Amino acid sequence: MAIGVAISGFTFMRKVIGLDDTFLKSTCKGTFLVATCQDGNYNCYHIAWGVVDSERDESWSWFLLQLKDVIGELDGLVFISDRHPSIQKGVATVFPQVTYGACYWHVGQNLKNRFKSKDANTIFNQAAEAYKLSEFSAKFAKLKRRFPHAHDYLSNQVGVEKWTRAMFLGKRYNIMTTNIVEALNSTLKRAREYPLLLLLDAIVEKMVVWFNERREKAQNLTSPLTPKCERRLHHIWAEAGMLAPTQINANEWVVQGRDFNAVVDLQQMTCTCKKFDLEKLPCEHALKAAREIGEKKFYDCCSLY
Repeated sequence: MAIGVAISGFTFMRKVIGLDDTFLKSTCKGTFLVATCQDGNYNCYHIAWGVVDSERDESWSWFLLQLKDVIGELDGLVFISDRHPSIQKGVATVFPQVTYGACYWHVGQNLKNRFKSKDANTIFNQAAEAYKLSEFSAKFAKLKRRFPHAHDYLSNQVGVEKWTRAMFLGKRYNIMTTNIVEALNSTLKRAREYPLLLLLDAIVEKMVVWFNERREKAQNLTSPLTPKCERRLHHIWAEAGMLAPTQINANEWVVQGRDFNAVVDLQQMTCTCKKFDLEKLPCEHALKAAREIGEKKFYDCCSLY
């Protein structure tokens, strides 16, 4: 099931789709498959739903074929999941050109269950969340020294390009986890116990409420940014503190900090700290440079998504 207005709205979302499933509790049982992305205010934005007998190769292939029929083949599309083999196989078959990534929370849980080391997971988290390649390499080398088997698992069985921020091959912005099942279970609650048609009606009703609430909030916005992005920029600005920007040319700046001097290109939306490049929101260095040009310039440095 895909609702027309949700498909139309997907045009304006970041092209990062999370895939996941949850069990139904009705007398018919079955499994609920869902494709979800994130809107500009970091809310879950459900694109498509499907009910199948179980999570297996044929189920995910069917679901992804239906999804492809409604969203088409898009440049820069990214899929993220919990690394279920059927999802990986389905994505590779139906969407061979997309970039596939792993939910790093699920990778961390698997790491914890396999190696039973809190320290290994701490280093893993630091490596996964690093923006700069040099920072990732240093943390991952530390993991190799202390926990070589965990390093081997993450390198060879998972693939570092799947779960890291610094080495991911596509654009996943700030979206490192899926968190879909939790959102689904919270959304559906008792509806998971309903017969199928009543369940689908409950989903449509819930989405109507979401669209109306978000429409009303959007009409009252006074900023070009969504509320959560606006608050995040204010937080980043507070972090900028005593950074000292020096303009090099029309677009480039050197921003001096206590421990790190960053080079910012406002036109290309890049910074040597890599936060600006990867998240498509200005980092503290870019924000400091943009503010020198004009108060509203930093809005131009934000992704349209």
